[in-house]
Amino acid sequence: MSDELKRLFLREKPVLAILAISELKPAYAAVIAKRIDSTFPHTSAIITELETHGLVQSRLDGRIRYLELTDRGRAVAGALHDLTNILQRPDALIIKLERLREMAEPWDDFVSALRLGPLRRDIAKLKGQGDADLEKAASDLDGLIIDALNKLKSK
Repeated sequence: MSDELKRLFLREKPVLAILAISELKPAYAAVIAKRIDSTFPHTSAIITELETHGLVQSRLDGRIRYLELTDRGRAVAGALHDLTNILQRPDALIIKLERLREMAEPWDDFVSALRLGPLRRDIAKLKGQGDADLEKAASDLDGLIIDALNKLKSK
Protein backbone atom coordinates (compact mmCIF):
# COMPACT_ATOMS: atom_id res chain seq x y z
CA MET A 1 0.00 0.00 0.00
CA SER A 2 1.32 3.43 -0.84
CA ASP A 3 2.20 5.85 1.94
CA GLU A 4 -0.54 8.14 0.68
CA LEU A 5 -3.19 5.45 1.11
CA LYS A 6 -1.84 4.49 4.53
CA ARG A 7 -2.14 8.10 5.67
CA LEU A 8 -5.65 8.31 4.21
CA PHE A 9 -7.00 5.28 6.06
CA LEU A 10 -5.20 5.89 9.31
CA ARG A 11 -7.30 9.02 9.84
CA GLU A 12 -10.79 8.95 11.28
CA LYS A 13 -12.72 11.15 8.84
CA PRO A 14 -11.75 9.34 5.61
CA VAL A 15 -12.74 6.03 7.17
CA LEU A 16 -16.06 7.48 8.31
CA ALA A 17 -16.58 9.05 4.88
CA ILE A 18 -16.12 5.84 2.93
CA LEU A 19 -18.40 4.00 5.36
CA ALA A 20 -21.00 6.76 4.99
CA ILE A 21 -20.85 6.59 1.20
CA SER A 22 -21.41 2.84 1.41
CA GLU A 23 -24.46 3.27 3.66
CA LEU A 24 -26.17 6.40 2.30
CA LYS A 25 -28.41 6.33 -0.73
CA PRO A 26 -28.13 8.88 -2.26
CA ALA A 27 -24.70 9.95 -1.07
CA TYR A 28 -23.38 13.46 -1.68
CA ALA A 29 -20.86 15.68 0.08
CA ALA A 30 -23.26 17.73 2.24
CA VAL A 31 -25.01 14.72 3.74
CA ILE A 32 -21.69 12.91 4.27
CA ALA A 33 -20.24 16.00 5.99
CA LYS A 34 -23.19 16.04 8.36
CA ARG A 35 -22.98 12.29 8.97
CA ILE A 36 -19.25 12.34 9.83
CA ASP A 37 -19.43 15.65 11.72
CA SER A 38 -17.05 17.45 9.40
CA THR A 39 -17.04 20.67 7.44
CA PHE A 40 -18.17 20.64 3.82
CA PRO A 41 -14.74 21.78 2.49
CA HIS A 42 -12.90 19.12 4.49
CA THR A 43 -15.36 16.44 3.35
CA SER A 44 -14.99 17.57 -0.26
CA ALA A 45 -11.21 17.23 0.05
CA ILE A 46 -11.58 13.72 1.45
CA ILE A 47 -13.95 12.76 -1.39
CA THR A 48 -11.48 14.10 -3.94
CA GLU A 49 -8.76 11.96 -2.36
CA LEU A 50 -11.00 8.91 -2.46
CA GLU A 51 -11.75 9.59 -6.14
CA THR A 52 -8.05 10.03 -6.90
CA HIS A 53 -7.36 6.56 -5.50
CA GLY A 54 -10.20 4.97 -7.46
CA LEU A 55 -12.41 4.22 -4.47
CA VAL A 56 -15.27 6.59 -5.30
CA GLN A 57 -16.83 7.81 -8.51
CA SER A 58 -19.13 10.75 -8.86
CA ARG A 59 -21.74 11.98 -11.27
CA LEU A 60 -22.98 15.53 -11.51
CA ASP A 61 -26.74 16.04 -11.50
CA GLY A 62 -27.51 19.75 -11.56
CA ARG A 63 -25.51 21.27 -8.74
CA ILE A 64 -25.21 18.05 -6.76
CA ARG A 65 -22.33 15.63 -7.17
CA TYR A 66 -23.67 12.16 -6.29
CA LEU A 67 -21.18 9.60 -5.07
CA GLU A 68 -20.91 5.86 -5.23
CA LEU A 69 -18.19 3.41 -4.41
CA THR A 70 -16.25 1.63 -7.11
CA ASP A 71 -15.69 -2.12 -6.81
CA ARG A 72 -12.42 -1.38 -5.06
CA GLY A 73 -14.16 1.13 -2.81
CA ARG A 74 -16.82 -1.44 -1.87
CA ALA A 75 -14.09 -3.92 -0.96
CA VAL A 76 -12.35 -1.33 1.22
CA ALA A 77 -15.64 -0.27 2.85
CA GLY A 78 -16.46 -3.91 3.56
CA ALA A 79 -13.06 -4.47 5.15
CA LEU A 80 -13.42 -1.29 7.25
CA HIS A 81 -16.91 -2.33 8.32
CA ASP A 82 -15.60 -5.77 9.36
CA LEU A 83 -12.71 -4.15 11.24
CA THR A 84 -15.10 -1.80 13.04
CA ASN A 85 -17.24 -4.76 14.12
CA ILE A 86 -14.20 -6.68 15.35
CA LEU A 87 -12.94 -3.71 17.34
CA GLN A 88 -16.32 -3.06 18.95
CA ARG A 89 -17.22 -6.67 19.67
CA PRO A 90 -14.82 -7.51 22.50
CA ASP A 91 -15.78 -4.39 24.43
CA ALA A 92 -19.43 -5.43 24.42
CA LEU A 93 -18.54 -8.96 25.48
CA ILE A 94 -16.25 -7.74 28.26
CA ILE A 95 -19.05 -5.50 29.52
CA LYS A 96 -21.38 -8.51 29.44
CA LEU A 97 -18.84 -10.54 31.44
CA GLU A 98 -18.62 -7.78 34.05
CA ARG A 99 -22.44 -7.74 34.33
CA LEU A 100 -22.40 -11.50 34.84
CA ARG A 101 -19.79 -11.05 37.59
CA GLU A 102 -22.02 -8.50 39.32
CA MET A 103 -25.04 -10.79 39.02
CA ALA A 104 -23.10 -13.69 40.52
CA GLU A 105 -22.25 -11.83 43.72
CA PRO A 106 -22.87 -12.29 46.65
CA TRP A 107 -21.74 -15.93 46.72
CA ASP A 108 -22.95 -16.79 50.19
CA ASP A 109 -26.64 -17.71 50.11
CA PHE A 110 -28.95 -20.25 48.53
CA VAL A 111 -30.67 -17.68 46.31
CA SER A 112 -27.36 -16.69 44.73
CA ALA A 113 -26.59 -20.38 44.18
CA LEU A 114 -29.77 -20.67 42.08
CA ARG A 115 -28.50 -17.86 39.83
CA LEU A 116 -25.07 -19.38 39.34
CA GLY A 117 -26.13 -22.26 37.07
CA PRO A 118 -27.64 -20.05 34.35
CA LEU A 119 -24.70 -17.65 34.68
CA ARG A 120 -22.30 -20.52 33.97
CA ARG A 121 -24.13 -21.17 30.67
CA ASP A 122 -23.69 -17.52 29.67
CA ILE A 123 -20.03 -17.66 30.67
CA ALA A 124 -19.54 -20.80 28.56
CA LYS A 125 -20.82 -18.86 25.52
CA LEU A 126 -18.29 -16.11 26.19
CA LYS A 127 -15.49 -18.68 26.38
CA GLY A 128 -16.22 -19.73 22.80
CA GLN A 129 -15.83 -16.29 21.20
CA GLY A 130 -12.21 -16.76 20.08
CA ASP A 131 -10.79 -13.85 22.10
CA ALA A 132 -8.00 -15.14 24.37
CA ASP A 133 -8.27 -12.37 26.98
CA LEU A 134 -12.05 -12.70 27.16
CA GLU A 135 -11.77 -16.49 27.42
CA LYS A 136 -9.30 -16.24 30.31
CA ALA A 137 -11.47 -13.73 32.19
CA ALA A 138 -14.56 -15.91 31.63
CA SER A 139 -12.67 -19.00 32.82
CA ASP A 140 -11.51 -17.16 35.93
CA LEU A 141 -15.07 -16.11 36.76
CA ASP A 142 -16.32 -19.65 36.11
CA GLY A 143 -13.68 -20.95 38.52
CA LEU A 144 -14.87 -18.54 41.22
CA ILE A 145 -18.46 -19.68 40.68
CA ILE A 146 -17.47 -23.35 40.94
CA ASP A 147 -15.58 -22.61 44.18
CA ALA A 148 -18.61 -20.75 45.56
CA LEU A 149 -20.95 -23.61 44.65
CA ASN A 150 -18.64 -26.12 46.33
CA LYS A 151 -18.54 -24.00 49.51
CA LEU A 152 -22.34 -23.75 49.52
CA LYS A 153 -22.62 -27.54 49.15
CA SER A 154 -20.35 -28.13 52.12
CA LYS A 155 -22.44 -25.90 54.45
